[in-house]
Amino acid sequence: MLVALWLTVGLWIFAIPTHAQDLDKTESPGPIVTDRPTDSASPILVPRHTFQLEAGYKLSRLDKGDTHSYTRVFPDLLARYGINRKVEARLVAAGWSIESGDGEGSDGFSDMSLGTKVHLAEERGRRPQMALLVDLSLPVGGRGVTSDYVIPKILFLGSNALSQRIGLTYNVGPSFVTTEQDGAKDTSVEMNYAVALSGSVGGPFSLFGEFFGAFAFESARPDRRSFQFGSTILLSRRFQLDIRAGGGFVENEPDWLVGAGLAFRLPH
Repeated sequence: MLVALWLTVGLWIFAIPTHAQDLDKTESPGPIVTDRPTDSASPILVPRHTFQLEAGYKLSRLDKGDTHSYTRVFPDLLARYGINRKVEARLVAAGWSIESGDGEGSDGFSDMSLGTKVHLAEERGRRPQMALLVDLSLPVGGRGVTSDYVIPKILFLGSNALSQRIGLTYNVGPSFVTTEQDGAKDTSVEMNYAVALSGSVGGPFSLFGEFFGAFAFESARPDRRSFQFGSTILLSRRFQLDIRAGGGFVENEPDWLVGAGLAFRLPH
């Protein structure tokens, strides 16, 4: 846990530009590339010295026997800043989580995460575009919503252009989850994964389908397996809308979910 914390903070500090000539360079960024609405993250970083905000709303339902519970999450915020061409800083704040259903409801502010995405390599031939994402979930959420512990996560991010219109994005990496039961703390490893296929269907519209989840090793926590599909609409080089729907394959995962959101890049 401490290693992941030092790695995240160290990358932020080490990546700050120190040469005035680097600050004076101009560049023309391409169209906005987002990490939402998929669970997988793209290896593409935001342009340097640029803020990008991604947010939305998600509604899901979980069935347990004859009971049903609904969870609403907003603004599901991801704030990204390009420190330089190799590193971006990230803040994830799911925001307010409201649970309601046949039984008693609950609500509260969710945990927040600090992270760093580091560029590794551009796509060349069969070699994918690659990046590394280091993330720390901080237990700052409300009672009944927070995980109570810091959860480090490290992900390898890759993508390949299968054609001029179709791309494949994939993530894999561990998170270290601490739980407490009967006064005893236990830290286990979950291996997170996600695979998304996306493609342009003409004009500003793109479609995607994704399979994602996690394998829980040496833990009483169940594996997670889910899918979702949706569309993104690129309204300008700096602004995008999205919609999605999906569900889970295993118990304790939402039977269905729907969501919508937007993303925009602030002018450089």
